Amino acid sequence: MHRGDFDQIFKVLEGLPVTIRLLDPPLHEFLPHKDEEIAEVARAAGSTPAKLRARLIGLHESNPMLGHRGCRLGITYPEIYEMQARAILEAAANVEAAGGKPVALEIMIPLVGFKSEFDMLRQRIAAVADAIRPSQSVFSAATPTSPAGTTCRRKSRRAFIWSLLIAHPEPVEG
Repeated sequence: MHRGDFDQIFKVLEGLPVTIRLLDPPLHEFLPHKDEEIAEVARAAGSTPAKLRARLIGLHESNPMLGHRGCRLGITYPEIYEMQARAILEAAANVEAAGGKPVALEIMIPLVGFKSEFDMLRQRIAAVADAIRPSQSVFSAATPTSPAGTTCRRKSRRAFIWSLLIAHPEPVEG
């Protein structure tokens, strides 16, 4: 369902570099809520609304700020990141096949804390990428600053870019 959004982004940017960050919880914000949305997603997934509704209940978190933060969503449910990567990469391939400028795409894996997390997710997403746009995908990672100093050097050989997230204790003014 998001492929059309990615098509438009790539067309508008006309070959300029774009970084698309994979989903980052709270997961409930990205899941269908209304009956008609559930029916539409179930139909697109080749499932039934009842099965999807049961899955949605299973995915509900009482405190979404714990547990599935950042890339841990993709570790627990790799099919989510694979599906999102497929939509991004197919949209890029479609734009290029329709005569658009080559898409300078970077896929960002959110809030990576450990090299093993990045390696595992990069490998799964690269398998999807290689089937759609071989040798044309760049991966990056966003990492919180607390582990950044100790882990970025180890990760830097595999990620093209690192986005360090800095939390400010007070609002920053203009």
